Amino acid sequence: MNFGLKVAAFALALLPSVAFSQGCVEDTGDRVTVSEAGGQFTVPVLTNYIANIAERDLYNSKGVRLGGFAAVLQQDRANFHKSGRADGSGVLTDGADNYFVNLARRSELATATYYTDCYMSAAQTRALQNGIANGRVGGVVWVLPFRHPNGSLGVYISGVN
Repeated sequence: MNFGLKVAAFALALLPSVAFSQGCVEDTGDRVTVSEAGGQFTVPVLTNYIANIAERDLYNSKGVRLGGFAAVLQQDRANFHKSGRADGSGVLTDGADNYFVNLARRSELATATYYTDCYMSAAQTRALQNGIANGRVGGVVWVLPFRHPNGSLGVYISGVN
């Protein structure tokens, strides 16, 4: 097994550790303001893009159906960067990003902490998560990755109709 496949297999093994934070994002733009554990922090985003979750994003390169929303987001970026082909058309087209350009960085999506808007209920958050995992978002997903103060990757996601 080559190194890239080993890294991908390792990342997939970690998928159960993907979680939505107990925190939420209050404000977005070039920076995100996160409310978490009774405090707030504001950090710059690494990039931002629109993900159009297409049928091909639901399966890995071996044709195996992916099991979770983080794996689908990771596959969306792999498909975009490896094939150079965006899914969708017009405003519903996969957007370019300058961060997830290689396997190591895309693998960070498997262990990232995910955040949604503070106004979203737990049920709305689960619906967004399930919509991504099943390719039924009803639009596109706006994705803003950022470096959490603890050094890990944080990712704000929002459905855009």
